[in-house]
Amino acid sequence: MQRRPFLMAAAAAGAVLLAGCAGLPRTVVITEAQLQDKLAAQFPQQRRVMSLLDLNIGSPALKLLPEQNRVAARLTVEATERLSRRSATGTVDADSALRFEPSDMSLRLHQVRVARFDLADAGGAWPAPVRQAAGVVAEQLLEDQAVWRASSSQADRLRRAGVRDVKVRITAAGIELTLDEEKAPKLAALAPPQGGAQSLGAARRD
Repeated sequence: MQRRPFLMAAAAAGAVLLAGCAGLPRTVVITEAQLQDKLAAQFPQQRRVMSLLDLNIGSPALKLLPEQNRVAARLTVEATERLSRRSATGTVDADSALRFEPSDMSLRLHQVRVARFDLADAGGAWPAPVRQAAGVVAEQLLEDQAVWRASSSQADRLRRAGVRDVKVRITAAGIELTLDEEKAPKLAALAPPQGGAQSLGAARRD
């Protein structure tokens, strides 16, 4: 009878599969450079401040802040008064937490805080109320911006694995994405396939 050998073979295959799952990574790391590249692709952007100013906001320069579990961002800004056409240049210093968004398997800026907004022309710094209003617009611009998104194939594998909750921790080496202990094997969907196929760093840029 062929049933017993078939069952034994199936059991052996299951054991191999389980053994493979036990060795899968629980954590993957997205580097600062990968985050920088993804965010840079979304800039420059234009915004208007209370019908008074037009802002042209350049690509943020990111820096990891592991001790605060946040990232810092510095942006260059060009501002133009809509009536007088007077213009100024400056920088915005902000920091933000990161959150994982399961709907599109992305990392997004969260709880953005603008710490400083310098804006000046040849005559000196622009008035504080103008800079404060522009700072609010900068916060709104950065809030919920995607800094990384899984590729289509990665996202499909994550959804099939049932991934909904990923812990995000900022370290000196990069952004760690970690599943809960019982879900840890499923994080392998993010890991590079064997044989040098697409890696985590080759995340989608759309």
